[in-house]
Amino acid sequence: MARNSEREKIMKLLRDALVDSDRQISIAEKGEEIFTPPTDDPVIMFAENLSSEGGKYFYCESEEQLFSDLKHLISYRKWTNISSFSKNLQSFLRAKGIETSLTDENSKVALSLCQGIVSKTGSIIITSTQGAGTHLTNFPQIMIIIAMTSQIYASYKQVLALLSETPPEWVLSIRSGKLISEEVKEFYLFLVED
Repeated sequence: MARNSEREKIMKLLRDALVDSDRQISIAEKGEEIFTPPTDDPVIMFAENLSSEGGKYFYCESEEQLFSDLKHLISYRKWTNISSFSKNLQSFLRAKGIETSLTDENSKVALSLCQGIVSKTGSIIITSTQGAGTHLTNFPQIMIIIAMTSQIYASYKQVLALLSETPPEWVLSIRSGKLISEEVKEFYLFLVED
């Protein structure tokens, strides 16, 4: 008798499985999705692309965290003679306790802002409007970029569409993989939530 009850349990499980598979087949026949495809968060996509190419990524929930993390990194690495690419950035950093000089070709560490970020490729777009002079001829050994989460876009076209009516003198797209292997030894990006 115990054998019959075990057999009945197994048969019930099989019937339930068949009914469930018939329901899923009918859903698929109607064109409905059984599984929802994952939506890629642009911030996560960018961080993965940058990290896979050798860049280092810092996510900061606030401006205070940005400056705390940046000061800690500078202190830990004992960096001196840090340059920035614009007077506005230099003044902004100085107000937060980070001393920089304007672009110096002998500087090993440089800080810059960016025009935008392309999440799918992990590219960073810098233009002449970030204050790097008329052209950027040499990259420093250590490059630090500061960006806001609102500057992350899916395509180059979206970033370039943001350029004002007066186009910048130059536009530079940095893909961390080639840049790190060929010119820059270390690449850091601080992304601030806004």
